[in-house]
Amino acid sequence: MAWNIGLLCIKAEPTVVEKETYLDIYYKSKDGLHFEDITSVTMGSALGVGYVEPWTLIFDINARFILDEKLPIEVSKKYKVKTFWISESLIYRDYHFGIFKKGGIKTEVKGIESGLKYLSSKGIKTKDKWGETIIFQIIEKEILNKTDGDFVGSIWSLPFAKYDLD
Repeated sequence: MAWNIGLLCIKAEPTVVEKETYLDIYYKSKDGLHFEDITSVTMGSALGVGYVEPWTLIFDINARFILDEKLPIEVSKKYKVKTFWISESLIYRDYHFGIFKKGGIKTEVKGIESGLKYLSSKGIKTKDKWGETIIFQIIEKEILNKTDGDFVGSIWSLPFAKYDLD
């Protein structure tokens, strides 16, 4: 299966993210969805939102915030933000959020070779050389703080909400 899904992670509770970020132009239309539901093409322009402490996970099958960086840059002025493009042409971006600088890209990993170098620099053995597997391993490290887990397995049982445009 070829993935092409954006994941925006904001270090804040979903209620805060809903009120203080672009989610305010969406409304929660459905609760209790599963990972397979929110990563399906049937989501259309809707977003899938879940929570793994301390991160709100926003899945977008259209990867709008990967293709247009304005939103993550703006949100990173108030919250810690990381974005991931789950695809063979993987992208991982970590945005500045510190005492001296807020907003803007701090780290960017693009493509399989960069992904392999990133994992190696963290002492993580790659499971294979596919872009999707590599980006899942990066997400495990950056969001779940795991180095040998199974990203999909780790979030498979999480409940997600569907947010449609208001």
